[in-house]
Amino acid sequence: MMKNNLPKPLQVGNRPLAPGIPNPTCWVCLEAKGVLDKAQDLHRAIRKLRRSTQRCLTCPEKAECSTLSYFAQAVDNAIREVRQEWGLDQE
Repeated sequence: MMKNNLPKPLQVGNRPLAPGIPNPTCWVCLEAKGVLDKAQDLHRAIRKLRRSTQRCLTCPEKAECSTLSYFAQAVDNAIREVRQEWGLDQE
């Protein structure tokens, strides 16, 4: 019996990068896959951080803590920069 030697679709998790297109040799597509992989990791890390912030509600140092607002502002700034770079705010 012959194995299916067709290349698997380029994907992030279980989502193909481009449905129906086999693994590309294009450097842009390969770089895009790397970015999407990192984005998935970042998304998981941000969700974990958000869950961790629930501990802040009972923290005795909550009133003087600037850490949470610092990270919230840093994430907001990073998202804003990406949106501006890619022209996503221009509609």
